Amino acid sequence: MDIKENVNLSDHTSIGLGGTASYFISCKSVDEITEALKFSSGKNLPVQIMSGGSNIVFPDSGFPGVVISVDIKGIIFKKIGNDIIAIAGAGESLDGLISECIKNGYAGIECLSGIPGSAGAAPVQNAGAYGQEIADVLEYVSVIDRSDLSFKKFTNPECGFSYRQSRFKKEDADKFIITEICIRLSINNISEIKFSGLKERFSKIQDFEKTKDIKKKLNTIRNTVLEIRKEKSMVIDKSDANSRSCGSFFMNPVLNENEFNEFKNMISKQYPEFPFYKSGNEFKIPAAWLVERSGFEKGFVKNGVGISSNHSLALINISGTSAGLIQLSEVIQNAVKIRFGISLIPEPVIILSSQY
Repeated sequence: MDIKENVNLSDHTSIGLGGTASYFISCKSVDEITEALKFSSGKNLPVQIMSGGSNIVFPDSGFPGVVISVDIKGIIFKKIGNDIIAIAGAGESLDGLISECIKNGYAGIECLSGIPGSAGAAPVQNAGAYGQEIADVLEYVSVIDRSDLSFKKFTNPECGFSYRQSRFKKEDADKFIITEICIRLSINNISEIKFSGLKERFSKIQDFEKTKDIKKKLNTIRNTVLEIRKEKSMVIDKSDANSRSCGSFFMNPVLNENEFNEFKNMISKQYPEFPFYKSGNEFKIPAAWLVERSGFEKGFVKNGVGISSNHSLALINISGTSAGLIQLSEVIQNAVKIRFGISLIPEPVIILSSQY
């Protein structure tokens, strides 16, 4: 267990913000996590769990407690019939896990390529992109119960997945620490491409649909997804200031049928046609569309923080502060609420100094 004091949190987050943590502990095993929790309890200090650091915003004043970084590594593949079971340590890079799966010809998470962060963080917010979600393939997660340091497993249905949500983000937030994930992938079958933007690009790739080479096809999907994400600065790149972010800062609002009809009636005169995605009885409205039509353009900058020049949902840090970033997010939320009557919900975990 590696215990460090007075660690600059901005060095451990993709957005590069946050003051110092009193203690920062990197844990490479389940035993080290339990030791770190006992250490924190012994000092009567608050604890914040993190891993990849791509989806968290710490306050400028820092964190007056123990930040535990889950760095458990390792990937194991097991063949079961025509499927592959992959068990990954929570500290594995999600994109690294995806890359390994694709190298071996295992399908099911290729459209998640380029999403930053760890494998263990993916189930917390049901990470997804371009028509796939981690919930589509997850078998179970292994966790530590912080209340009594016991070990548990939650199956897919027990995780309570919905759009960018799970029990670990809602009712059980901060109750459990995910230590490993288990996913089921396919050897012989690639799921139908659902995202129209991907379909359009693949239609221009010669023999993409006809090829029987699974690995080749998976690599094409991965490279195309990465290409699209890079165009939007949604792949972490130190040379790209627009990627100094938490990715999409706001979730796409999901409306039920009544809410959707009210929204449609409210804006029909000005926007007789507007983008939305229907899934069952729910309607997803693109948050980017709402943000842009509430007066915020790509490239907007104020007080050292702003909106990516390549993606209107990515709030970026140029030379700003956490306080400035949160203030900008609140200004955007208020504008969208006034303009469209919709409340945007932030995706990242935002740690407020007032909490401690």
